[in-house]
Amino acid sequence: MTKAKKPRFGICDAKGTIVSRFHTQFMASQSALSWAAQKGQSVAIRRGRIIVAWARPFGPGEARLDEGHTPELAL
Repeated sequence: MTKAKKPRFGICDAKGTIVSRFHTQFMASQSALSWAAQKGQSVAIRRGRIIVAWARPFGPGEARLDEGHTPELAL
């Protein structure tokens, strides 16, 4: 038998501690969005040591996912 693998994705709170781990990025992003909306703090989604996305609070009880692949607009 093979050993069970450790979940690849984790969400980190504002202090940088891992709050929980997930096997898929989708489940990690859903949990991070609800965490950011409830706590009102930005939450990082990590794959290992690399940050792949941020869940940022937006307004009261809302959050948006920032994956960083949209370019900045030059004004």
